[in-house]
Amino acid sequence: MARPNSDGRPSTAPLDDEAVVMGGRIRSLRRARGQTLVQLAVATGMSQPFLSLVERGHARLSIASMNRVAAEFGVQPGDLLAHRPPRRSTTDHIDLVYSADRERPHHGDRSIWQLAELPGSIGGIEMFSAETVFTEFGEHDDDEFVYVLAGTLDVGLEDRAGGSIADAVVESLPAGSSVTFAAGTRHAWRAASSSGFRLLVVTAPAPAAEVTAAPTSRRP
Repeated sequence: MARPNSDGRPSTAPLDDEAVVMGGRIRSLRRARGQTLVQLAVATGMSQPFLSLVERGHARLSIASMNRVAAEFGVQPGDLLAHRPPRRSTTDHIDLVYSADRERPHHGDRSIWQLAELPGSIGGIEMFSAETVFTEFGEHDDDEFVYVLAGTLDVGLEDRAGGSIADAVVESLPAGSSVTFAAGTRHAWRAASSSGFRLLVVTAPAPAAEVTAAPTSRRP
């Protein structure tokens, strides 16, 4: 969503440097595939005007939308982030990511830092957000573990299958709390207050479904 000026008109300035970096990364990936914005919109279930704003840094993807865009390009969500590791050492079996500045952003309400990951396997991010409104239910193909490092996280859960975000059941998780979401579980996040929250998020591919059901013992 475009940021308004003090006179109420939509701003022509990008949201912040992080939004500009992410938008540029998405544009580069899309063009490398020879894909139009319309094609990307259809593939991800988002609107072309919104994605155009994202690419120019005038709008920001939710975590759920970021997962959809990353899946479309075949990259890890961390590959879209502005905060890339300042130093990392990677082999086929090990990924070492060294410390980076984790200060609250001076501009904008959200920052995400990429942590160590194994492509196609486990991956992690650290996230700060002061966004206090649920935007949409998100779901993705990975299992997810969330640990609240600081602040209070409000988790929105469906009150029924296909329910509206406006009717979400809210669970408040203070620092030290954790939650897991199985792949495909619709949920949303927001900060409980303007002071925000800080999370550790770890994702991993969901185990493949059992192809053959276990035999049932029967009494003769």
